[in-house]
Amino acid sequence: MGIPLSISSDLDLELEDIIGQCVAILGIRGSGKSNTAGVIFEELLRNNYPLSIIDIDGEYFGLKEKYEVLVVGRGEGVEIEVDETCAEEIAQISMEKNVPVVVDLSGFLSDERTAFLQEYLGALWNLAGKLRHPYIIGIEEAHEFIPQGVKTELKELIARVALRGRKRGLGAIVISQRSAKVDKDVLSQAGMLFLHRVVHEVDMRVYSELLPWRKAETKEIITALSTGECVYLNGDNVIPIYVRERETFHAGFTPSLEVVVTPELKQVSQAIIEAIEHAKQGKGKKTRIDQLEEQLAHLESEAMKKDETIARLEGIARTLGYIKIEVPQPSYPDVQNISKAIVHSVEHPGSASGRSPAPSRAVGTVATKVAPPAAPLGVIDIEPSTAPTEADDPMVLPDAVIRHIERIVKRVSRKSILHRRILSFVVGHAPLAYSVDQIAAWTNCARGVIDNDPPRDFLEMGLLVRERRSGKMHYHSNLKEYVAREFGLFQPDLGISDLHRIMRHLQARLVLLGEEQ
Repeated sequence: MGIPLSISSDLDLELEDIIGQCVAILGIRGSGKSNTAGVIFEELLRNNYPLSIIDIDGEYFGLKEKYEVLVVGRGEGVEIEVDETCAEEIAQISMEKNVPVVVDLSGFLSDERTAFLQEYLGALWNLAGKLRHPYIIGIEEAHEFIPQGVKTELKELIARVALRGRKRGLGAIVISQRSAKVDKDVLSQAGMLFLHRVVHEVDMRVYSELLPWRKAETKEIITALSTGECVYLNGDNVIPIYVRERETFHAGFTPSLEVVVTPELKQVSQAIIEAIEHAKQGKGKKTRIDQLEEQLAHLESEAMKKDETIARLEGIARTLGYIKIEVPQPSYPDVQNISKAIVHSVEHPGSASGRSPAPSRAVGTVATKVAPPAAPLGVIDIEPSTAPTEADDPMVLPDAVIRHIERIVKRVSRKSILHRRILSFVVGHAPLAYSVDQIAAWTNCARGVIDNDPPRDFLEMGLLVRERRSGKMHYHSNLKEYVAREFGLFQPDLGISDLHRIMRHLQARLVLLGEEQ
């Protein structure tokens, strides 16, 4: 018998069910989303489950009303102010000494917040690989850190924790009020979801993809949810539940005319505070000179790497320039003698073949233009620009690029067959634009179906563009611009030819997806 979690009277959930899980809590502001997150954190703390909460609005210091939680960062309720220089030490104390931590980022600037999280989450990831005991990371307003369609180092790190942390005992709780803005790969891999009310159409489409109901049914059920109610989704288990209210002080409450008194908060042991203060010694905020020196060292390192890359590419270019292909010398007939024979036959139609031709005359003769002798065919130099390429082979691309191509193809393959057929036809017939009537005729789909259910996901992704021409709606491929945007972050390691190779390969894959059933 496992340890039960008191989250809802409608839900039987045990502590073991949370270990290594990626949990998503979604819903608009005021739907009860933050309360659900707070209740889950309360249950984890009650059972001494180690955790960190990434709090960008300073809402979770109220957990200290009942539990010993270390609050660091900058903001109200913070026990000790820190920056990225001691992020690693805080992570080590939290994981090794089982100290729950709330990281209050409400007082950080954007760049400072990113720098701290990269250091902190990176340290937790490395420590989890060594210690391998259960630990969970809660991330408020997750769409700001793992946005859909944008690549950053921080996003890659959080996605790694959410998607691959299970083997290290790491779990993640991602909380967001804008479902459509959260990276789809993370949401699709979430094993446990608490779906509160949403109103935006794009967010409702995300719910429709997650829930096993028809779109109309999904919209009807979700819009009818009251504050605190949500749909719990875990594999085949889909049930509506009401989440109990938090027992600890909720600093993110909606202001009212009533007087709200902050309760007395528990404090962590002085030994923990002293350990962090000791870690901060010698690691105070860097002066402007220190920062500039670090930037200079970083730029010099990057410049050296680029110089090495340039030297390597120049060597490759020189090698290509010296490549020679040996072509066997063919035995061609004597072009000049044949030409002379033709001239002689025109000037002396009755002369016997094989007789030496007479000198040509300036008047009364037909001059046949003889092409200059061809260049020797024994050895042909190949210039680098004309060297054979492997444009259709994606395996010549970096592994990271190939993985991103496969993610895009996988994402497209999950869409409906109708939308894939439309995408396949338009991309395969680029760069022309086609009306809905033309697409319906070519794909054997009813026009009304396309009008009522257009490929919105592909329009939002930027694979297709829809515009009105001569009073009719037309679609055309936007694959070139999509590839430039999606793979632009891999430059300068990718050149123009690589982007073209990616585009051709994606075009072929997307066309094939439209033929699958």
